[in-house]
Amino acid sequence: MPAFDLRTVILMSSVMPGLMALVMFSLGRGFPANIRGVGHWASGALIVSLSAILLALRGGIGDWLSIVVANVGLILGTGLWLIGSQLFYGLRPSRRFIALLLVIGVIAMSWMTWVHPSVAGRTLCMSAILTATFGMNSLTMLRFGKGSNTALYVGSMQLVQTVATAVRGISMFVPAWASAGLFAPDFIQKIYLITSALMSLTVTVGLMFVAMDRLRNQLEQQSFMDPLTGLLNRRAFLSAHQQEREKTMRTGGLLSLLLIDLDHFKRVNDTYGHATGDRILIDFAKRVADLLPAPGHVARWGGEEFAVLLPRVLPDEARDHAERIRQRVAQKDDATLPGYTCSIGVACMAASDATIEQLARDADEALYNAKRGGRNCVQLSDHVILI
Repeated sequence: MPAFDLRTVILMSSVMPGLMALVMFSLGRGFPANIRGVGHWASGALIVSLSAILLALRGGIGDWLSIVVANVGLILGTGLWLIGSQLFYGLRPSRRFIALLLVIGVIAMSWMTWVHPSVAGRTLCMSAILTATFGMNSLTMLRFGKGSNTALYVGSMQLVQTVATAVRGISMFVPAWASAGLFAPDFIQKIYLITSALMSLTVTVGLMFVAMDRLRNQLEQQSFMDPLTGLLNRRAFLSAHQQEREKTMRTGGLLSLLLIDLDHFKRVNDTYGHATGDRILIDFAKRVADLLPAPGHVARWGGEEFAVLLPRVLPDEARDHAERIRQRVAQKDDATLPGYTCSIGVACMAASDATIEQLARDADEALYNAKRGGRNCVQLSDHVILI
């Protein structure tokens, strides 16, 4: 039976993470700027892969490459993984800490290779450093990636790698377990190298999927948001209405719709320009969103028209909320914006009758009456019976 060659395991397992790193580089170039850290992850994976190749060539190339450069490369690569994760989750990156580890690594590997050669010393030093970088990255992913199963998976895999690395370091204090060298066929060393080989590929692929999950979530969110105001768009609002209607029909109750139109908005655009008009739309959206009760929904209905859905409120409560919006909008808080007002039409009906078409029809009629009545006012639909 052929011997289990650890050198071959390391060499073969270093290829795929390197290729995946190149794929991650390519994908990361197309990511939006607010998804940070992907480049660090890709760089880390590539450096870890190249370092593993240098390790596998030990004995065939100079010690300065296969020991010093290879081990320092592992520190840099895993450090870049950590920094990438911290940037990805909006945390302060540990650049100084990683720089300190690199300095320690260079000095320790050089000293224990040429000045005072020591396999045990190098093993202890690298185990301690990699346990720190693996452990910190694992904790970052597990703590801040709670909303992503992929992130939790990557964090768990890094935790396994942390434990394996720590056990390898601790084993150096037990003579029966202490490894005689990188390719020594002892049990602890085999477990460590095989675990590292599997985890380097698993973590690299996992990090790529974590980034893809973030991108997919952002694209899904953007598909439901108005890009200017950050409110729901009409499509998302229609979906919210359907969900709230079904929920209200089960429990019994009313649905109210507020249609809001900014008064004389075309005149504002013509007088002050579209840039100022956009700022007014953004300002208005923030004011309405700040007043929105739970569970309410607000959307940009189109142009300068907005819609507010209020589930399970009485007609007078819906009217009162509309009046609070009108009063808040009429307040001039920003001296750099011209003052503006709004007109609001309110419709309210039983959930069983409250199709979006019927609600919008009644609210639009009420809004028309509000405009005809002088604007800057709230008008309740003629079909609403106050309770």
